[in-house]
Amino acid sequence: MNALLIAYDNGSHIPFFPLNLAYIAASLRREGWHVDIFQQDITHEPDYAITDTIEANGYDLVGLGFVGGYYQFRKAISIAQAVNACRSRKSFKFVLGGHGPAAAPEYFLQKLGADHVIIGDGEEAILNLDRPIINGGRVKPDFWSAYGSFPIEIYRLHRFPNSAPTDFTMPILSARGCPWQCSFCYRMAPGFYPRECADVMQELRWLHSRYGITHFQFADELLMSSKARAVEFSEAILALRFKIKWDCNGRLNYADPEVLQAMKRSGCNYVNYGVEALDDEVLRLMNKKLTVETIIRGVEATINAGLTPGLNLMWGNPGDDTETLRRAVDFLLKYDGVSELRTIRPVTPYPGSALFDLAVEQGMIEDAADFYEHKHTNSDLFTVSFMPDISPKEADLMLWKANERLLGGYYMRCTMAASGRAKAFYTGQDGTFRGWRAV
Repeated sequence: MNALLIAYDNGSHIPFFPLNLAYIAASLRREGWHVDIFQQDITHEPDYAITDTIEANGYDLVGLGFVGGYYQFRKAISIAQAVNACRSRKSFKFVLGGHGPAAAPEYFLQKLGADHVIIGDGEEAILNLDRPIINGGRVKPDFWSAYGSFPIEIYRLHRFPNSAPTDFTMPILSARGCPWQCSFCYRMAPGFYPRECADVMQELRWLHSRYGITHFQFADELLMSSKARAVEFSEAILALRFKIKWDCNGRLNYADPEVLQAMKRSGCNYVNYGVEALDDEVLRLMNKKLTVETIIRGVEATINAGLTPGLNLMWGNPGDDTETLRRAVDFLLKYDGVSELRTIRPVTPYPGSALFDLAVEQGMIEDAADFYEHKHTNSDLFTVSFMPDISPKEADLMLWKANERLLGGYYMRCTMAASGRAKAFYTGQDGTFRGWRAV
């Protein structure tokens, strides 16, 4: 049996390693399948090359996974057209996965001409395609994902925040799922499935030894699912016989000084936080289970521990207004550094989220087809507005002005930092200086 899994082109110079695609490939191979990867994310081949590849190799299964963004939706349509254009189309199964198809399976089956949609993790479901819509549930990721099927020498060049030019990087999973249920999230498979810490350490050792990986990113939704888990992983990493850098997604209610200091000692240098809003009522309505006080205390503790906080904010949730937008801008100007460019994005009611159900209930969106085909044109533009006195067009203009302030602040700080380096070099004759361009 032969399978083709498509790593689609996301427009990146150095792409992010497709972890879940690797797990699917490993699962199929364990059952005796021959698996090819169409590396469009690296080669940037046109979509019609997918048709030629399928025709030339006679596959029994073609798989495509994607999330619910506007770009990914349009890309999936183009890829599906190439898949369905094959003369041999009736001889293979076209399978969809990922948060996008899982949230509206009937729609995507029809829209993309697919045979199956898998909701949840696909390693086991891909082996039993007995009905059009399959609930794969939650599966703990297996250590031996199919790394050998991918050009790791290319993927390891991806940059994470605070990566050094000489670092080799790789994402890794410590768990699947999330114990929280925010209103904007469109994760369709409930539950939280953590891996054993010892298994993750084995994978870290193997990747460091085999591929020279020095900077790991825990790409799962939440490594900091508790204070105890964050400390356990930190102590296990510290006990390794080699030093690494690492970063993760965190929760600000667990961002205590002692936890963050343990993370710092073990090589963590960046924690990505879903702040989302700077208003207690907005946070309550989105079911974030945070307060503004908790957010500020956690961010300040992160900075004091010597870690870089990744600060994600959105605007346009129920309860938001011009004042909450101003607070968000002021917060980013105060706490965000220059390690990355941060702007504020509009909230988007993706199908599968509680916000989507609210938008349908209030008559702002008809269904998934209306969302994807008419409303959601760009992730940085409003799809609908949950603010009664502000239209989507007005909200876009207000967000533009807010992000102008953030852009100005970011580039001003970059200029000040460069000016400081220049002064230190020319007045101190710093012999380590190697020029202003990237080297």
